[in-house]
Amino acid sequence: MPKVTVDGTEIEVPQGATVLQACELAGKEIPRFCYHERLSIAGNCRMCLVEVAPGPPKPQASCALPAADGQSIRTDTPMVKKAREGVMEFLLINHPLDCPICDQGGECDLQDQAMAYGRPFSRFDENKRAIDDKYMGPVIKTAMTRCIQCTRCIRFSEEVAGVPALGMLYRGEDSQITSYLERAVETEMAGNLADVCPVGALLQRPQSFESRPWELRRVPGIDVMDAVGSNIRFDVRQRQVMRILPASTTTSTRSGSATRLGTTPTRLCATDSIARGCGKRASFAKRPGVKRSTCLPQN
Repeated sequence: MPKVTVDGTEIEVPQGATVLQACELAGKEIPRFCYHERLSIAGNCRMCLVEVAPGPPKPQASCALPAADGQSIRTDTPMVKKAREGVMEFLLINHPLDCPICDQGGECDLQDQAMAYGRPFSRFDENKRAIDDKYMGPVIKTAMTRCIQCTRCIRFSEEVAGVPALGMLYRGEDSQITSYLERAVETEMAGNLADVCPVGALLQRPQSFESRPWELRRVPGIDVMDAVGSNIRFDVRQRQVMRILPASTTTSTRSGSATRLGTTPTRLCATDSIARGCGKRASFAKRPGVKRSTCLPQN
């Protein structure tokens, strides 16, 4: 196995691993937006820059660079810090200040990484671009002005869902992600597009303006609506199930729309079972987070 040195610490990495994976094995946090463990490598956000020797005298994208024996990787040099600040500044040029009204607020990768790796001020005084919102069906709500073109949703749609319904149009500042014909994304895993989106461009339409992440209690569960038994997570506020998500977007990237939307009339009353083990079933409306549920005796 190749041996690499990360910030002075020598480690062995599996054959075929990338520099980003080597840094994570060494316990280093590398910021990223486009990279996802279950998707192909795109390398277009440029946030995961590190300094690698031997190599060119400039930062390199660690997600797309294979780890080789004898490499020396630095993640904390002034050049790397300045490069990440520059990338973050470019990403924020056209990103609107929607954090107070954005449903992604509080669990947004862009928020977290802007605080950790960005500049404390902005030098941009020009007008920001604006993009019309797209229609992607009853599951996904869009706010495409917030999009940073990481292409996670495109790769998930093609590689995991198997439905090449999304793509990118135009170039440069005019780039935008769309469903081409403005039709609903016809896949059972449409809701997962919002799960893999690192910003607030793709959101869960049923949970729009319903809650904030810090109000919710996370309870693990099993998806009984598919044949795989996927690990899911109930986000609960008091005695209400506000939303249902995959257990982790890094280890699991799927959760069926039937479970997510709660369209089955006799779903387990998760909040009651969690709170007091009532063993009853609940009659839910068409959207999670509904404030009225009627517990019915089990048959």
